[in-house]
Amino acid sequence: MRTLTLVLVAALAGCSDGASLFDATTPPASGPIGRAAPDGQDAGDPLPGRTPDSPDAGPIDGNPPAPDAGSPPPAPPPPPTKVSIFPPDSPWNTRIDGDPVDPNSDAYIADMGADDPLTAAWDADGNGIPYTEVGSDQAMVKISYWGFPKESDPGPFPIPWDATPDPSPDHHVIVVDRERGFLYELFQGSRNSDGSWSASNGAKWDLHIDDSRPLRWTSADAAGLPIFPGLVRWDEVDSGYIRHALRFVVGHSQKGFVWPATHAAGTCATGSNCPPMGLRVRLKKNVDISGFSWRMRVILQALKQYGMFVADNGGGSSFWLSGAPDSRFSNSETRSLQAITGRDFEVVQHGPISPQ
Repeated sequence: MRTLTLVLVAALAGCSDGASLFDATTPPASGPIGRAAPDGQDAGDPLPGRTPDSPDAGPIDGNPPAPDAGSPPPAPPPPPTKVSIFPPDSPWNTRIDGDPVDPNSDAYIADMGADDPLTAAWDADGNGIPYTEVGSDQAMVKISYWGFPKESDPGPFPIPWDATPDPSPDHHVIVVDRERGFLYELFQGSRNSDGSWSASNGAKWDLHIDDSRPLRWTSADAAGLPIFPGLVRWDEVDSGYIRHALRFVVGHSQKGFVWPATHAAGTCATGSNCPPMGLRVRLKKNVDISGFSWRMRVILQALKQYGMFVADNGGGSSFWLSGAPDSRFSNSETRSLQAITGRDFEVVQHGPISPQ
């Protein structure tokens, strides 16, 4: 359907040939600690002249009761509940490190490029696919589609004025509303002067359920998949673990797709050795990742346990791993991922290939 142009800083061309050990500090031993719920408050004894089972008859002797100076202030209301990104049984959240290897794995990897490096398609300088998180109070705005309106979810979407499209020609706009439990994504999105947005096409995802687009429908991604759950994100990397599959871009693909993808945008014949949309690859179990910094090991471990989906086509090589830009990433660290190449991956066995 389209070609994804990935713009990375020119320094990518000068990256080292091997993995480097950067930050040798130990990653967190456990996940983040949740905020404890406030303790309940003791109601105290009844006012003088009343019994515990007597009705509240109003102030004693016409005067309001004096406040108890020793009572703490009322506890603040709990924060809004935020849902997870799809249920635990979603393919995004399912481990595949024990699944069988596809019989055509070697041919797929050879076509994608056994010598192509794993490239971080995000950096600390703003390149990558940004996203915006909003609360349930974010106002809804109108969405107008000019490319594929029949394959798009109608608005309104809660896209704020300052939402940032990604800097590539794809101009993805991603908004996550964990309070209401929805994900909103646009392809080639642009803001209008009245605060509404225009896009080629877009999709709305209910985070509470494991659902997919109608068969042969696109989304904001060529594979008909959501983009956000497949991004490398700073908060997860820094927490010490990523517990979901990731997303990557290949140089070319075939005119077919495999579950959980619903759409193809390739040029190769269906059933050829070109990867179909939705193909899932994983880093081989025996690949040594000990020489990488601990944050890069978090990413590589996720690629061993959850793998990554073919989600779009690019203009050149394959194995472009998607992520959200963040100034806290070290560009030298993310470039060290190029020590991993296509031959370090294997294809997870997939089901039937559906033609577009």
